[in-house]
Amino acid sequence: MKLIFAFAFLLAIGYAGSFLEEQPTMESGRVFKLQLQKSTSQAFSKKDMFDFLSTSQSYYKGPSNYDDIELLTTETGRKDSIKLYNFKNTQYTGEIGIGGSEEKYKVIFDTGSANIWINSARCRDYGCLNHKQYDGTKSSTYQKLGYDLDVEFGTGELIGEINADDVYVGGVKIKGQDFSEIVRENGDVFAQSDFDGIVGLAYPSMAAYNFNPLFDNIIKQKLLDSNVFSFYFSRSEGTKSSELTIGGWDDNHFAGDLKFHKVVDKYYWLLEADAILVGGKDVGLCKNGCKVVADTGTSLLTGPSDDLMTLIDSLNIDEDCKGVKELPVLTFVLDGVHYDLDANDYVMKIDANGNELPYQTLASSESFVEMGDGCQCIGSFMPLDIPNPQGPAWILGDTFLSKFYSVYDRDHDRVGFARSR
Repeated sequence: MKLIFAFAFLLAIGYAGSFLEEQPTMESGRVFKLQLQKSTSQAFSKKDMFDFLSTSQSYYKGPSNYDDIELLTTETGRKDSIKLYNFKNTQYTGEIGIGGSEEKYKVIFDTGSANIWINSARCRDYGCLNHKQYDGTKSSTYQKLGYDLDVEFGTGELIGEINADDVYVGGVKIKGQDFSEIVRENGDVFAQSDFDGIVGLAYPSMAAYNFNPLFDNIIKQKLLDSNVFSFYFSRSEGTKSSELTIGGWDDNHFAGDLKFHKVVDKYYWLLEADAILVGGKDVGLCKNGCKVVADTGTSLLTGPSDDLMTLIDSLNIDEDCKGVKELPVLTFVLDGVHYDLDANDYVMKIDANGNELPYQTLASSESFVEMGDGCQCIGSFMPLDIPNPQGPAWILGDTFLSKFYSVYDRDHDRVGFARSR
């Protein structure tokens, strides 16, 4: 049978061993835990979202062109949590406050981008009206900055205006955080999505106009004892058992020691990989080493087009789920550490109605027969050619990050992984 792999689900990185470190002891300090919620959207492809978040951004400084648009009515030692909701293992969302801790917006916390995008009350387009909208006139801490941001992508365009307000993340208040209000939406970027915006957590070199991303303002305002955040992505669908922790990590969410790897380009959370193995064998995916990106805003594993075709051929996933238990282990090797994904991790199970089935249904291939005809197995992969200088690179999306707890350490510019539990 022909192989099928996913293209459109979204939401939807020197010296070997020298970057590898054991988990240091965390001092008691200001740690905030944020619960995450997971949901899904099929309104646009990952390529479109990648373009939206990271490429083709033409922006300019100047007075706003949207002033005439009518507004629409629409501690130390403490651990707070933002729970992330899991919807079908394709999207994790949590809440932030803007202009007041009670003004909540559902967002994706995205380590693969650096700007904040929120629907504005000045936007009359369907994609905006379908979500909660921010109204700066109702906030006493709103600051007009007047920077325009125009993002073009495959299926449309977003036009935003960068302004500032106080932002609340768990128990942390960030004063004067800049963000982009979406004032025009042409296309379906957010129209069918289950979130009101995106919070970028990448490095400031990616941000428009060199404004500080949210976590950089947290660092600048000295709101934490340790400038670290971490993600636990549960695979329990429809629950709020996933978490974003700010100020450290939670030992209860992983087994063994964290292994840290140095960031090699402070744009993405970009790491160097030694090899990518299939069934323990090198199939030529990292002939001279390769780059990988830890990206919480991407659901799938992505890779350069040609290399991904090689990987797919090597895995040989059958669409009817035959021999699924015999599929090889896929391994990413970073600084000598092997991070193994088995078929239960990298194969999505789709029923006759197009719904992804729970992970445990892959325990035996016979389980698909019991569910009736029309069930399919597809690889959780997508081709994506990231341009130089950051690319070519593989993206370790939620397929990887739901198996491995991830820690993002700005104090030491490193990313840590450990087996989630």
